[in-house]
Amino acid sequence: MLAGGVTAALWVTLIWVPVGGLSLDGIGVAVGAMMALFGLVAAIASWHAHATVVFFCFVASFFGVGSFALNVDNWFRIFGLLDLLLLAASAMIWYAAKGTAKEKGP
Repeated sequence: MLAGGVTAALWVTLIWVPVGGLSLDGIGVAVGAMMALFGLVAAIASWHAHATVVFFCFVASFFGVGSFALNVDNWFRIFGLLDLLLLAASAMIWYAAKGTAKEKGP
């Protein structure tokens, strides 16, 4: 939940306040808003333990911007790392749900 919330907050901040010489305009604002929405949806989905939704938010944000961000040598790399945390969170939620279902039995 933390990774999704931080992702959303950072994208919204980046849209409104240019940070480190990076200012978004035009289509960049739309992409930033979309990435913030993916982060918010991932945070809500992780709160409700929906591993599939968190995974789809990871795919949409990582293959959109996160994979590019991992190759950058400045603070922008945090977006790629947060996307990888979404992948880890979806795996942990899925394994936890699988283990809980096993304990309940038939």
